[in-house]
Amino acid sequence: MIACLYGDSPRLAVLADRFSPMVETVSPATVVFSVDGLGSLFGSFHQIAAEISRRGVEMGVHASLAIATNKSTAMLAARCYSGVTIIAPGEEADALADIPVAALDISPELLLKLQRWGIRTLGGLAALPEIGVVERLGETGYQLRRMALGQTAEPLHLSLPAEEYSLHQEFDDPVELLEPIIFVISAQLHELTAKLERNGKAARRVIVTLSPDFIRTLDLPVPVRDPAALLKQVQLSLEAKPPQAPIAVVRITLDPVDPRVTQSGLFQPATPEPEKLQTLLSRLRALAGADRVGTPEILNTHRPDAYRLRPCAFEPAEPAVSKSRPLRVALRYFRPPLAAQVTMRNNSPRRVVSERVRGAVIHSAGPWRSSGDWWTDTAWTRDEWDIVLEDRAVYRIYLTTTQKWFLHGSYD
Repeated sequence: MIACLYGDSPRLAVLADRFSPMVETVSPATVVFSVDGLGSLFGSFHQIAAEISRRGVEMGVHASLAIATNKSTAMLAARCYSGVTIIAPGEEADALADIPVAALDISPELLLKLQRWGIRTLGGLAALPEIGVVERLGETGYQLRRMALGQTAEPLHLSLPAEEYSLHQEFDDPVELLEPIIFVISAQLHELTAKLERNGKAARRVIVTLSPDFIRTLDLPVPVRDPAALLKQVQLSLEAKPPQAPIAVVRITLDPVDPRVTQSGLFQPATPEPEKLQTLLSRLRALAGADRVGTPEILNTHRPDAYRLRPCAFEPAEPAVSKSRPLRVALRYFRPPLAAQVTMRNNSPRRVVSERVRGAVIHSAGPWRSSGDWWTDTAWTRDEWDIVLEDRAVYRIYLTTTQKWFLHGSYD
């Protein structure tokens, strides 16, 4: 049997929790919970309802109470009938017959259609033939008719209590070396990840607190609950930027989220596990620098060769459909651009000398003048030429506002 409390008191869930661990908060004004097994403690359903009412009065909770065989029936009775309502098994349709169809959670269009049919109450809806309702209203009409008959069997959606995934340990004496700190963090991560697994969760963020002034937050690309993978991320982060003072307290906090569930295709190439790939990227960032590891992304600007490195994406994506495009000449950038000396004649380049490229210019086109980002600190202005040297190689050169020449790239 299911009980429903309906009212404006903020302590409805607290009252329901006094009688059952199976509680669902449907809305701030509606709470449903199971009363199965309470008969051995209080007696009949009337006695159970009396005990819930008495406890509610003690707590200052004023609400309507309904007990029925299923959730939807109890909710309709509690919302539409004041006081205490107990619906015995088999009497659901009769108990709900006088409730108006406007009490159902349906769209205004569907409500208007039912009213045009002359259906004003749930009793009228329940009297309609099932086949006719399904033919005209589909699955929605079928479920509404069963709700009017009190024959639904929707389970409770239990609200799990919020749990804190945090552990801390204090040292007798401050510790300066990382090795004992990592040992303590390892034990904490094993305990916390075991708790995550029991609750069907994974960690998306790790917060390491070693002192009031040292807090390190690690945002993971995918949810993880492997303690070894989390420990390696924490270790690499602390080794890259260790604390500058002795540590007296170690606290680890995990941010729980739903775990990552993926289904690999039979004909897709095998990819490395995200946890191992993230560890590899952390090692690369420690060696090369955090600003030199990532996925290149072209910026939305006209500045030539403008890009940035964003964190690597781990979410699978469908391959884009290739479109046929006209053949174009490719420009291969020199990174960094090559400093050059250019001889000009009649506002046209005649000779180019650089570390890798030199020769006379037999044909040129330009200049193309462009500028941008004048409102920022990265303002740029340049004059560009495309040139053909005597060996038939094609390059792009440009002149900056400081009167310096550079080779930008070569054409294939």
